[in-house]
Amino acid sequence: MGMEKEVIISKSEMNNKFHDMKVAYSKLLANDFQWLEATYKQNHEALFNPITVCGDTMFHVAAYRGSEAMLQTLVELVPQTKRREVLKMKNVYGNTVLHELVTTAKAEAADLLMKEVLFSDGLNREDYIREREEILEDRNKLGETPLFRAVEYGNMSMVKYLATQIEGMGGNLHRHYTRDHDGLSILHIAVIGQHFDTANWLVERYPELATYKDNNGKTALHLLASMATSFKSSSFLSGLFEEFIYYCIPGEACNGDEGDELPIALQNKDLEQGEPSKAPNQPGNSKGLKWYYGVLRCLKSGWKVIDRVWGQKQLHTSAIKLARHLVRTDTSWFQPHQSEEDDTICLERNYDKEEEKVKEIAAAGKEKSSEPDTPLFIAASTGIVEIVKEILDKYPQAIKHINKSGQNILHVATLHRTYKVYDLVVKNKEEKNRLVRGIDNNGCTILHHAADIVYYHGGTKPTPALKLQQELEWFETVKNEIPGHFTLHRNKDNMTADQLFNDRHKDQLQDAQEWVKNTSESCSTVAVLVAGVVFAAAYSAPGGFHDNGQPILLERPLYSFFTVMDVAGLASSLTSVVIFLSILTSSLEYKDFGNTIPRNLSLGFTFLFFSVTTTMLTFTATILLLVHLEKKWTASLTYAAAFLPICIFALFQFPLYYQYFIAAVKGIFNFIRKNMPGNWEFLRIKGDF
Repeated sequence: MGMEKEVIISKSEMNNKFHDMKVAYSKLLANDFQWLEATYKQNHEALFNPITVCGDTMFHVAAYRGSEAMLQTLVELVPQTKRREVLKMKNVYGNTVLHELVTTAKAEAADLLMKEVLFSDGLNREDYIREREEILEDRNKLGETPLFRAVEYGNMSMVKYLATQIEGMGGNLHRHYTRDHDGLSILHIAVIGQHFDTANWLVERYPELATYKDNNGKTALHLLASMATSFKSSSFLSGLFEEFIYYCIPGEACNGDEGDELPIALQNKDLEQGEPSKAPNQPGNSKGLKWYYGVLRCLKSGWKVIDRVWGQKQLHTSAIKLARHLVRTDTSWFQPHQSEEDDTICLERNYDKEEEKVKEIAAAGKEKSSEPDTPLFIAASTGIVEIVKEILDKYPQAIKHINKSGQNILHVATLHRTYKVYDLVVKNKEEKNRLVRGIDNNGCTILHHAADIVYYHGGTKPTPALKLQQELEWFETVKNEIPGHFTLHRNKDNMTADQLFNDRHKDQLQDAQEWVKNTSESCSTVAVLVAGVVFAAAYSAPGGFHDNGQPILLERPLYSFFTVMDVAGLASSLTSVVIFLSILTSSLEYKDFGNTIPRNLSLGFTFLFFSVTTTMLTFTATILLLVHLEKKWTASLTYAAAFLPICIFALFQFPLYYQYFIAAVKGIFNFIRKNMPGNWEFLRIKGDF
């Protein structure tokens, strides 16, 4: 009975505790100052009790809400002799009140908290500096100081305030550079969070941060080179309209952010500079530019598309600026590596010796696995042209860099299908002639990498047939760049590039074959139905026939239009049937998907669309011949009803038709360039592969 009573009492106390936590938390969120003052004025010890499952006190919650007035009220409820304990309380994550407060942009609240707490009991200057350093250097369970956490959340004004406070009294900012958990620096964490404005400010003020490495040996540039969406060249905008908006927004308009500046009351505390902080890269002062920026900002505030694109351009602009800073200190490309294969091709492999070499390479690879790749090759693999160009402009000799796998930059760009990086490198004709002869440690040329699909993610085309054609074009493009005899080279799996391509793409070929067959069957069925309709219409003329067999409405002008459209519809539908049947009866091998299949599909879609259009025009002509529409609105409705199916068909099929039309035109132009005498290079259509 005693045990049961004890359990009952414990549950009752627990329920009361949960109730008190709930009420306190609710009143705090509701900003009920009167209830807080009435409840805690005589019971200030309760202010230090946790009110959340994370062990947050009233001060923690008010801090991460950024409520300056609430913090001031709560601090005033604490006796002066105990106020320093406010900044020393920690939740289950080891975060102090200041750790939580720095996640907001309320630098004035942080300044208020420091003043109210540290000046509360008349500390002398030495004790004040010591106490303040302890508070600012206090680390949570991840080993993060408040400054590190402020950078992590990208609050520029708070970062500037804390940096000023630390340095203002002779503090050592180096103690805040890294966290204990994984060795990440404040610059690393700013890049990871894509807070590039904060990262730029840090690397401009503390350049040594650019050389810091985490526990994996990566610098901030390594991380930046992995962020494809942070750069224009490796990210995509949805549609021409967003592209147009993107280029209408000047880069200068995206520099600087008013919200990142210190409040005016704190600007004069930049003790190192001796003057108020200024926003970097403010837009130009001309009235025309100011007016233009003003209009853009007004549109941005009320138009979600512009706001989203503005944010993207601001991200891209800041990322490029950061890349320029970081590239200056990067010398990772200078680390010497040498390929285990020379540039002499191998026509036949000795399996026993090759197996031993493969095992040796695998063992060596395990030893080097902890070594990260260079930012140059990471950017090349993610398709970030801006970083690759910055590195090659700053250090042109970096183009010769070879990684631990014996690959040069063309190997990496080809393998990862980063077409823009590939185009950038091959423009350097002198270096290209050497790079295309490179053979990596696995015996692969760049053509082998063009045939491999280990990093292939579906390409940029919409259908299986066009995806396969894109891969074939890519393979042929790379093949045209290498010396002819390199196509005979065998890698350490004893495969030529052509054999490797056929082996790796056999599933893709099967998908393309099935899609082409299904599409051709469906389209030929529709074409036959259209042909049947227009054929029947030809023998049932509108208005009927005279006894001599002549159509009654033959003399009407619209009858000639009806006849022409009917004949055109029949001819085009039957032509599309023939084209789709020829596709169904073709071999559908790799070579067919290069030009033949896309060209025939384009023609088939064209004739089918034309037959549907002429059929609806025939229907319209029939209605106008039989029904005399005297009112304009009635005639307009008739026209609209007749053309509605055509418009819907065009709306849904035009993107696909456009892709196949471009593919067909490219095929025709390529045939002319390769087979006609003279220079026809102006017909080259630069594709996105």
